[in-house]
Amino acid sequence: MRTFVTGVAGFVGRHLVRALTVEGPLDLHGADHGALDAIPEPEELQAVLRSYRALDVTDGDAVAAAVKELRPDRIVHLAAQASGALSLEQPAATYRVNAMGALHLLEAVRAAGIEATVLLVGSADVYGSGSPGTKIAEQAPLDPRNPYALSKAAQDMLGELYASTYGLRVIRTRTFSHTGPGQSPRFAVAGFAHQLARIAEGHMPAEVRVGNVDLVREYGDARDVVRAYMALLDRGEPGEAYNVCTGHGYRLGELLERLIRVSGVRATVASDPARMRARDADHLVGDPEKLARRTGWSPAIPIDRTLLDLYRDARERVRREAGH
Repeated sequence: MRTFVTGVAGFVGRHLVRALTVEGPLDLHGADHGALDAIPEPEELQAVLRSYRALDVTDGDAVAAAVKELRPDRIVHLAAQASGALSLEQPAATYRVNAMGALHLLEAVRAAGIEATVLLVGSADVYGSGSPGTKIAEQAPLDPRNPYALSKAAQDMLGELYASTYGLRVIRTRTFSHTGPGQSPRFAVAGFAHQLARIAEGHMPAEVRVGNVDLVREYGDARDVVRAYMALLDRGEPGEAYNVCTGHGYRLGELLERLIRVSGVRATVASDPARMRARDADHLVGDPEKLARRTGWSPAIPIDRTLLDLYRDARERVRREAGH
């Protein structure tokens, strides 16, 4: 079975490749925006991918050519501009990558006439903000609050359109916040881990700079998330949307406190106005019942294990950056 993963060199893409290869040899192909020799740590991908191509998903002709050549049985569309903060600075670019990129992929599959299962990886940010103490289910209305969320809502709606109108086997995810080893420090919890690692190595004062830490979010483990994606590829219902979530919310400040404990670093916490983000969701916790009922998936990695692995990875990265 031929599988094609866009965004394969990213944080989640690499975790997905590892999970897929555990199953045994695969006809696995990948694409990302940069040439293979220009991305960090390409050796892992070189070892397992049958082919890799630099692909700009905003180029519809290039996407169509890739799909026509590969004719995959399964496509996992991870390619995205994934930062809500960056989307506020670059709204048009974010929309081109996330919404138009998805449109180009869906149209490429339709034009090629293949019966591939397409997993469109979306975001729970499409829901806006939930009410404190509640869990958001898939029937909740979409209420995007920033350019990133809007681009993902458009992607989601395009997926439903191509499934219902053209009969494509499109499965949509609305994935809630997740973290783990390898995540960029521009994301909140990974950024906390990175700062603590730099403090531990003596590269910055013992003060963690934070934005709004009173937000309540899910933080699943990326390694659990990719298992959910694999389960949906096998057992998801085409045309449907599924929350990928744990159902457990955490105040961001609590996660920082846990990270400080697992790191063993003595540090104070200071508010940084530059890290505040406009129109952020105050409470975003999902209901995982539909996914569990359809696939049997449930999260397996406890939050403290996720945080410990995240910190250890950040510490190793900081050491490598310093040449140690």
